[in-house]
Amino acid sequence: MAFAFTFTKTLILFVSLSSLLLQTHAARGPRTVQARLYSLCKPTTNVGLCYRTILPEVLGLPRFNYYKALEVEMLVTQKQVEKTSKLISVLLARPGNSKDLGDSLQICKEQYGNIMDSMAEAKSQVAQRNVIEARFKFSSVVSYYESCNDSFTKGTSPIVEEAQGVYDLAGNCLDIMKAIQDRESRRRRGTGPVTSP
Repeated sequence: MAFAFTFTKTLILFVSLSSLLLQTHAARGPRTVQARLYSLCKPTTNVGLCYRTILPEVLGLPRFNYYKALEVEMLVTQKQVEKTSKLISVLLARPGNSKDLGDSLQICKEQYGNIMDSMAEAKSQVAQRNVIEARFKFSSVVSYYESCNDSFTKGTSPIVEEAQGVYDLAGNCLDIMKAIQDRESRRRRGTGPVTSP
């Protein structure tokens, strides 16, 4: 009888611990990824855009990774830059553009080429986990965007919506780079978490 009682208590304890472990593992799953992503995106230029573009790519990962989030946002930014560049080329090819519009579009074509070059350099630095240099290289993206934007007479840009997407995504990338840089700096000082970025 004592054996059966001890066996039953042990079985109940085992089942309880197993259930607790499963709940703990589930709590570290998607909800934790979502919470960490929201925390990363909260101080960015466009919080909603940051969250929407990164979440589908990181949701299935076993652990949230800041660099993976940055790589995703950089890829989305690159696609937006390519989309905007194609639109600029299409608009440039239209007959009947005014001289001012043609000049502005030509400036934008050059600036968006520079954006692609800067992004490639930054992407290389991110692959090496050199976020400080990546941030330095990537910061020129916003400058090139502004040069293009400033080339148009106020209210005449035919690429406003597409360019705003570039600005928001690039701002998000810079903000994520800053978050990674701050996190790594805290870790080096011994005041931050010891988990990998």
